[in-house]
Amino acid sequence: MDWTPEIYQARIDDRETRRRHAAGSPSPAEIGAYLAACDGLPADGGALVLGMTPELRGMAVRRFAGVVSVDASETAIQLYSDWLPEDLRSRERVIRGNWADVAEMPIGRVHVILGDGIVGNLAGISETIRLLAMLRPMLLPGGRCVMRNVILPADLELARFGFDRLLDEFRRGQLDEAEFGFCSRMLGFHEDAYHPQEEILDNRCVYQRIDEMCETGELNGREAAALGRYRFMGRNFFPSETTWGRILKEAGFGDPVTHPAETRLWSSFYQVQSFAPLT
Repeated sequence: MDWTPEIYQARIDDRETRRRHAAGSPSPAEIGAYLAACDGLPADGGALVLGMTPELRGMAVRRFAGVVSVDASETAIQLYSDWLPEDLRSRERVIRGNWADVAEMPIGRVHVILGDGIVGNLAGISETIRLLAMLRPMLLPGGRCVMRNVILPADLELARFGFDRLLDEFRRGQLDEAEFGFCSRMLGFHEDAYHPQEEILDNRCVYQRIDEMCETGELNGREAAALGRYRFMGRNFFPSETTWGRILKEAGFGDPVTHPAETRLWSSFYQVQSFAPLT
């Protein structure tokens, strides 16, 4: 299993204050972008959340009258189920199950479908098209999907994210721990770990290299800790901007709208977007 309890725990900065590490979790500014993407939707409407992202679920129960959250991981459900404000928990219903089966669950139609890093957890183009095509009829008229996914723009300067450069900038104090740790996993070893034909990142390759550097003393404890917060040993589907546009079209959606948030190093490839069914 790629999502182990240790991986979930590593993403928590302070459990008592319900705070998780940035980048891997939406920041307040990024949650603001999600909210902006929901403008015009009724407050008494319904929302479907794919995953147990606590920040996103918290936004949803404050914004909408009814929320259903779906996740296949019992670990994630147990870990994050009590992270919502106690007085708002009655607005959420949690269902354990695979996203691929969501249309068969007792959910009905909703005004918005929310997710964080959803596409990255899918196997590739075909599976992404299938999921989005299945979600489309679950949206009520005027509804939309709002998600934050890693999408690689054609003009992305990959050299900017090379690991040696990221490490040097972190040591100089030019990057914070989240920017260093997250961007190193996503793009720091792009040349070796990313398979352009499949548009898949092999995280095992990334962390095998990081572990080697830790063993040889090339990385200190603070650097290793920042990198370890984003450890994941599975594979991620990170499509190009062109592929993403084709996926949306084939699934029956229009062009995505980007909702700006704070400017961080990952902002050029990890943005909140909304997209609505074609009429």
